Amino acid sequence: MQAKDIMTRTVTSLSVTASIRKAIEIMIAAGVSGLPVVGDDGSLRGIITEGDMLRRKELDLRAAADAGTVDALRDYVHSNSWRVEDVMTTDVVAVRPSASLGEIAGLMALHSIKRVPVVVGDRVIGIVSRRDLLKAVVAGLPDRIPRGEEALRLAVATRLKSDLNLSPEQIAVAVEDGNVILTGTVETELHRKAIKVLAESLRGSATIVDNVTTIADRP
Repeated sequence: MQAKDIMTRTVTSLSVTASIRKAIEIMIAAGVSGLPVVGDDGSLRGIITEGDMLRRKELDLRAAADAGTVDALRDYVHSNSWRVEDVMTTDVVAVRPSASLGEIAGLMALHSIKRVPVVVGDRVIGIVSRRDLLKAVVAGLPDRIPRGEEALRLAVATRLKSDLNLSPEQIAVAVEDGNVILTGTVETELHRKAIKVLAESLRGSATIVDNVTTIADRP
């Protein structure tokens, strides 16, 4: 799946000329923790989040102005201004509609962010939040595997090869009477655990019969 498949298409945005009070009111009303900020022409100019507004003088986090320190002056403006354009983050992490879920999750982890705007050019067409990613995870859980014992056997065997590079000669897969039976020998207990996790992700309502042993188990 891609960003376009899971993004929230109805995006609540905020004008760059809006006040902090307006931003807070919209966040509370919409139940969101961040808003894209757009210019008069609709182009993406920044993003403002709850985190941006926690560095406020009203919360006793005053920044002392030091005429000789650019960072201190910037912090002072940030913590005292009531204009969104002074408080918002302008270095926005955004993705194209074709971005993969792995790419989006990686950006969120790398930048410690909770949402990523989806853009075409400089126009916001959607937004992907952590919640959207979690919904995609749930949608991919094992209730959509092919039906039938042979289909399940092939699905497990194919994934063992593609994900763990284990051939049918190394790990035999059989499905009988609603049981997925795994048989073979691997190097370590971690290999064995990975095989079981893979089978469990595909089993549907089937039971896993784990007959896989490790080299250390051999007499």
